[in-house]
Amino acid sequence: MATPRDSRASGGARRLADLDLGALHQWLLAAHGPQDDWWPAESAFERMVSAILVQNTRWENAAAAIANLREAGLMSPEALARADAEALAGPVRPAGFMTAKSAAVRGLAAWVRDGEPEALGDEELRAQLLALRGVGSETADVIALYRYGRRAFIADAYARRLLARLDYAVPGSYEATRRQVLPALEASGLGARELGELHGLIVEEGKADAQRSQARARHSPTAAARAR
Repeated sequence: MATPRDSRASGGARRLADLDLGALHQWLLAAHGPQDDWWPAESAFERMVSAILVQNTRWENAAAAIANLREAGLMSPEALARADAEALAGPVRPAGFMTAKSAAVRGLAAWVRDGEPEALGDEELRAQLLALRGVGSETADVIALYRYGRRAFIADAYARRLLARLDYAVPGSYEATRRQVLPALEASGLGARELGELHGLIVEEGKADAQRSQARARHSPTAAARAR
């Protein structure tokens, strides 16, 4: 499969500032198809809550917690902000880190209920999200992109692994990678919808690559020798 081409920095590694996000999007789209329903949610607020609940766990666990919150009538900013720790403990439990995540989603709900996030500029929106308990750089960008339609590149582990495979010089942290990609983001012209789809495509490519690696391992000479 052909990969997107970019300028190379001295030493041979590609520079993230020169990344062609449009070409990357088209390459992954051809490989995996449209991702319009990649992040299922019954409401925009539910998508925000799930961005916190999915931290450090599988999506299936976060989805179970979301279903519990819906069933308990807590999937609204007003209801969730009013709920106490005891009321949230059971519903949130499947997502793990019950105490921390309960406090985080309650704080997020109060912020939505009491503020006017839609009226904030991009930098102020991100700053306020980062000030919330349990919201780090990745979660802030996910919420800004998927809930408020702000342009962002989600530089998560899937993205960093893919960019390293494509021979880019990739920092080890989310924030450092995000900052280095900013010039490419500004130059790309991709809107929030395309950037949201790009994130989904990168995750799908990461899963597919993991499956390819597992298949290669199963058919390696070492695996064959062990089977004998």
